[in-house]
Amino acid sequence: MLSVLPWVGLSLATLQYSTHRVDQTQVYMVAAPMADYRVVMTEPAPNGQDTYLETTAAFARRTGAVAAMNTNFFRWLHAQSLLSFQDYQKWIMGESHPEGISYRALRQTCLSGRGTIPAGVLGAYIVNGQVVRPYEGGYSGVVNFPAQGGIEFYRGRLPEQPFNVVSGSQQILEGGRKLPVDGSDRTSPKAILGRRGNEYIFVVSDGRGNGGSPGVSFPQLQAFLLEQGVTDATAVDGGESATLVVQGQVKNHPRDRYCELARWLPAPTLTFIPPGEEAREAAMAMGRSLRPVGANIGLVPREQPRGVLSFGFWERIQQRLLTRLRAWRDWG
Repeated sequence: MLSVLPWVGLSLATLQYSTHRVDQTQVYMVAAPMADYRVVMTEPAPNGQDTYLETTAAFARRTGAVAAMNTNFFRWLHAQSLLSFQDYQKWIMGESHPEGISYRALRQTCLSGRGTIPAGVLGAYIVNGQVVRPYEGGYSGVVNFPAQGGIEFYRGRLPEQPFNVVSGSQQILEGGRKLPVDGSDRTSPKAILGRRGNEYIFVVSDGRGNGGSPGVSFPQLQAFLLEQGVTDATAVDGGESATLVVQGQVKNHPRDRYCELARWLPAPTLTFIPPGEEAREAAMAMGRSLRPVGANIGLVPREQPRGVLSFGFWERIQQRLLTRLRAWRDWG
């Protein structure tokens, strides 16, 4: 039940990671004391776009987050842009750029985890007090992380002093009681931000057969969260975007059809992808097809005692060992 990397910092001993089975579906949960961790979020893009697409794994590497998950719904490429085999063929060959997005840019983002594809964030999104997207109705589940720490839940409105704000489809728990939810969505993976006392709670469930899990409904998740002592919770972007990263590994089973294509089918023209980033992304994904998303949130230890080796150090050691093991395997 308890997963700890003591070399990252003594405060990491307080981070709890656990897995559960709810109606034959795998559910993954992180609990972390608010006093020990600060919140980081995907920053706004500098070119006037909301953000850039980025996998949750790449976000965790870049920010040093020991736990990370996706948040807001987002848009980037309309499904109507690629309707036929010929549409895909022209895109891959570089003969078309639907909505200004090249296939080369997709490969760069999918293989390294981050590129320059703009994402439009849906719902209120505020980073360090900077409004990326105002609240315009629709995505009513609003979660605020104040500057001094903690987590606050709102429905259909922003707090008076928003600092770090994300939005989801609906709040499902308030003060330890269930709120009315749509119970028809049973199969899709789900992502939940919650609170248990003075702990941040991240929960992601598998679904749609990914990871062998059929999926759970929101009423089932409500019951599970209450059993775990969670009092307040909001559902954020689920489906195959739902991703949970803990201590350098993707724990659930996200999937992205565009990235599955990009990983196996090269572009006809050279695309430079930093080999180190590609290797680190692959090591964290562990064979899973990660979906680049428009917004992520992570937890970073507030303090790291002197003399304690960083996560990045151990990640580099791991990569060197993997390289030597592969060389030994190929030689044999």
